[in-house]
Amino acid sequence: MSITVDKKASDELKSILSEKNINTDTLRIFLSGMGCSGPMFNLAQDEAKDSDLKVEFEGLNFVVDKTLVSQYDGFEVLYVEQGDMGGVYVQALNVGESSGCTAIAVADKINKNNLKNRKIY
Repeated sequence: MSITVDKKASDELKSILSEKNINTDTLRIFLSGMGCSGPMFNLAQDEAKDSDLKVEFEGLNFVVDKTLVSQYDGFEVLYVEQGDMGGVYVQALNVGESSGCTAIAVADKINKNNLKNRKIY
């Protein structure tokens, strides 16, 4: 259970902080919402707290509440490229069955199987 950061993500974050004149070396991983793909995480400028796990990578400190680390088995901060676009992405190592649409997808599958041999008007 930890935080891992790839070098390209670290370099991109340093570049963004510099461009926006944000003078910090500490970024917090936080739960920013839930969606069909499960929990979404983001980064924000913050200070470390006693309840945090703290990892330093190339001059940046990444902090996250230990409760989140325990719940999701840790995090990866990655630079992801798709086509001609790219950006920093925070990914939990284990989201389990926490997807917001998992229950809907399972229910749809059950309903389709139950209705398979029935005529629908």
